[in-house]
Parts: sequence; structure tokens; C-alpha cells
Amino acid sequence: MILRVDGWAYQLHLLQALKRKPDLFLCERLDVKAVFQCAVLALKFPEAPTVKASCGFFTELLPRCGEVEPVGKVVQEDGRMLLIAVLEAIGGQASRSLMDCFADILFALNKHCFSLLSVWIKEALQAPGFPSTRLSPEQKDTFSQQILRERVNKRRVKEMVKEFTLLCRGLHGTDYTADY
Repeated sequence: MILRVDGWAYQLHLLQALKRKPDLFLCERLDVKAVFQCAVLALKFPEAPTVKASCGFFTELLPRCGEVEPVGKVVQEDGRMLLIAVLEAIGGQASRSLMDCFADILFALNKHCFSLLSVWIKEALQAPGFPSTRLSPEQKDTFSQQILRERVNKRRVKEMVKEFTLLCRGLHGTDYTADY
């Protein structure tokens, strides 16, 4: 099965099919790496339904990384790329209304790929100005520590992500976000 960048509608249907029937990942002809990379690219799309579908795909995929060998291999090889895309979105490249979806991916990474996430998140957040120039190294360190500590309470991870995205956007503590 070959995925092309110009066939996004087809690819989204494939992602939805894989979400409903994860056994398809065991198919020899399925290029799991290409599907994974397609879903990472879809996280950066401006259309909320596309981003939500991709986030949903990852929340279904990541729990299988320990039981489906091709999935585990791709997550090990390309999971850092996924985390970078999620942190970029949280850092301001995605709508604030989608933050719960990105928090779900962080939660799944933390729950099912903890050792990898603990390395990736520290490396990613060490880069100056990433995911936002408004963050201090201490704020980034606090966020990574909070995320890595919370492996059970998804609601708490969503709160952390919302707080962090406000810091990234320079909106923390403003009247504009009082109801957020």
C-alpha cells in the first residue's frame, strides 16, 4: 500500500480504518512508517476535523506499540517526530480548541512509551525558543516534569497542556483567557 501526499482524503479514510481495525497493522503490505508519517503531517493541517482524526489515530495506535511489532518499531524510530509536532501545536501552531486532542497524545505516549518520552521531551524542550520564545527554561522543565509524573489522570494532563499553551502564547493570566 503506497501513500501519496496528494491523496489526503484517501489517507484519512485509511487512518480511520486502521483505528477501527488495528489488525491491519499486521498486514505485510502496509507501510506502517508511511501511515505514521502521514498522520504526523495531518497534525499540522489547519482543518480541525483532520487534526482531530489524526490525534484519534495516535491515541489508538500508541497503546499497541508493545503488542504489534511493526508499530513499536515505527514509534521507536519516529516517535520523537510525533512529539515535536505535538509540542509545536501546543506552542501556538494549532487552535487552542484542539489542545485536549494533543493532550490525549501526550497522555498515550506517557502511558505506553514512558522511557522514550522521558528522553524525547527533555531533548526537545532544551532547544532555545522551542516551542515558544515566551518560555523560560524553568517553565519548560516544570512542564516536562509534570507531564512525566502524570500517567493516570488524563484530565490533569489536559489541564497542564492548557496552562502550557497559554504560557507559550503569552496569554497566561490575562482576562482574555479567564474562561479557558
